[in-house]
Amino acid sequence: MKKRTSPLGSGGKLIIGSLGALVVLFLAWQFVIPFFFGSSTSTTSASSPSNNGSPTGQAARPELEGTIMDATTGKPLAQAAVKGADGSTLATTDATGQFAIPKLPADKDKLTVAAPGFQAVALPLSKEAAKAIQLQPRLVSGTLTDSETGQPMAGKLVLGGDGAVVTDETGKFSFAGLADGAKLKVELVGYQTLEQAVDATTSDFKLSARSTSFNGSLTDAKTGKPITSALIKTLDNSQSSTSGQDGKFSFSDLKRDDNTSLKVKAPGYKVATFKATELAKGVKMEPFYVRAIYVPGIFAIRANYDDLFAPYLKMGDNGEANAIVVDMKWDDTGQLWYDSQIPIAKELGLVKDKGTNKDTLIDIPKLLDDAHKHNLYVIARYVVMRDPAIAKARPEWALKNNRTGGSWQDKNQLVWPNAFVPEVGNYNASIAKELAGFGFDEIQWDYIRFPTDGVLKEIQYKPDLSWGQLSDNEKLRTDTIEGLVKKGWDNLHQTDTFFSLDVFGMSLWREDDNNIGQQYNNLVMISDYICPMVYPTHFETGTLDQKQYPGPTGNYPGVIISKSGVIANKLEAQLKPHAKYRPWLEDFGLGSVKHTPERLRLQIVAAEENGASGWSVWNARGVFSEQVLAQTSKSR
Repeated sequence: MKKRTSPLGSGGKLIIGSLGALVVLFLAWQFVIPFFFGSSTSTTSASSPSNNGSPTGQAARPELEGTIMDATTGKPLAQAAVKGADGSTLATTDATGQFAIPKLPADKDKLTVAAPGFQAVALPLSKEAAKAIQLQPRLVSGTLTDSETGQPMAGKLVLGGDGAVVTDETGKFSFAGLADGAKLKVELVGYQTLEQAVDATTSDFKLSARSTSFNGSLTDAKTGKPITSALIKTLDNSQSSTSGQDGKFSFSDLKRDDNTSLKVKAPGYKVATFKATELAKGVKMEPFYVRAIYVPGIFAIRANYDDLFAPYLKMGDNGEANAIVVDMKWDDTGQLWYDSQIPIAKELGLVKDKGTNKDTLIDIPKLLDDAHKHNLYVIARYVVMRDPAIAKARPEWALKNNRTGGSWQDKNQLVWPNAFVPEVGNYNASIAKELAGFGFDEIQWDYIRFPTDGVLKEIQYKPDLSWGQLSDNEKLRTDTIEGLVKKGWDNLHQTDTFFSLDVFGMSLWREDDNNIGQQYNNLVMISDYICPMVYPTHFETGTLDQKQYPGPTGNYPGVIISKSGVIANKLEAQLKPHAKYRPWLEDFGLGSVKHTPERLRLQIVAAEENGASGWSVWNARGVFSEQVLAQTSKSR
């Protein structure tokens, strides 16, 4: 019998067999495997709260779902959230504003719906209400006022998030839909930038713009008169202002808050710090009346400190003085009494003993600390143009002798530096700045002049400038000395250290420069204190009316000081200078004039009665009429 062949062929059989096997596997997957392995899973799914008893294999429906929309625009809100009572997020909307909560918690009545920039509402628990939850945009309002006047600021731009509004006539503004963390910002010309973050707890903001312009005033606590020429500066020295003749001052761009403080430096007063809020109301400052004595620098070196300097500290305790004037340069040599770190001082060996012997140098930090503990105001005095040390170290900077070709010498055989050499002024200005850095209350320059003693006609200042030529040119003399002084002034004016100048007594009495470059009327504009040495014994006989005051002028100490005060007061009224008048008084005799303590008392009384801003007493040996000093101090 012939074997029947399949019309599909052998390949067809293979395909049919494969399909059959797939059918069997499918049936096994659907019915057999679930029978052995799926019963526990099916039971769990059926009893699972998340599936709500839904048929096995089908996704469980959430317990609550819905849509959150903007009530104003009707648009869906993406990233809106359903929050639990503890602030946790239970669900977040998608781009279509829809959300779903698989299972509501037990405290479902405490759930809220929130979105950035919208007012939060309680979650509606009915499925119908949840389909369209409406959120109202949160309204943020506020008022903009001037912090100093308290007045509303109308017509000002307030930035909020990505938007901006303008305040109305009452300074009010409002924004809708600002998210938490968005910034309210006010940037106005003449005011500090104001910025405040929006948060869910505040809907009404009080914005107070602080003007960057600032005004204040200063008056004397005793006289009630305005304090003029005061320097008012920020504590970091970045900004400063000066009080006018009415005692008022202003800053055009002072960034500040209620804790901002300013420092005030005014001649006739101690440097003081006040809050800006106090200065805005007006501050009354107590005047500081200097009663100083001179202390030779050699007394203050380490080797002599305990024996020769310490007694002056007791004078502070006893009220005999409230200030000391201490040398920082040796008048006769120009050497520095302290270990200066100025490069040129090191290079040229201008420090006493070249700084190798500490015992012959002043320990400035100790001196200042001790003096201030004894309530002493400390003035660092040093000579400027009588400086043989620098003139010898740099002969090219010294005055030339037109006869010998070498350095010119005065009657004491001392060589002088040349005021026309810029480096001389630079050196002294550097010393002033260095001493101020130590914390001295005041730096005092002496010998700010051209020479007066010796064969002056032999001086050659420049190849084309002799002493005779300079003697015919007052403006060149005064310009040169003032240029020298201004270097010191520029280095000290913005610091906390005052700058004073010693000048000849006759500089006050005469209108010219005494042929030495000291023009009193000009120097008072570039210093804090002007200190004429109005020593009665130094005035020529005949200065006073000989019929009324016969004999040496030194016999009338009170008269000379009184008349000097009258002249100083008249000049102050005319010039409105920066510097205060503070004369040097003498506690010594000269020639036929024998000194007595009474002479000093008369000078002190005359100075105080004629408007001086204090006085300093000179005795080259540092010996003073202490009883007189003690008695006169009680009157202050």
